[in-house]
Amino acid sequence: MPILSIKTDKKNINVEMGASIIDVCENEETSILFGCRDGACGACMIKVVENPSNLSKMEDHERDFLETMAAREDERLACQCKVLGDVTIEVSE
Repeated sequence: MPILSIKTDKKNINVEMGASIIDVCENEETSILFGCRDGACGACMIKVVENPSNLSKMEDHERDFLETMAAREDERLACQCKVLGDVTIEVSE
């Protein structure tokens, strides 16, 4: 089972392979906020601290939104990510 580490909350959560971060956060108390849940508001922006390749591939609509927001290369939208292996994230500032 992959481990989703949320550095902001000092939490390590065992998750099913392919679990979406948004689903995990619905069952765990975390500091990741979700707004629209569709990758259109930016409320759930996270910074990937370790193992970015262990998240699902970024789709075009997420990439386009992040470019509009002038996001850094290590930032993703948690609502669009699935966990494929151990990964460490934190809430983006």
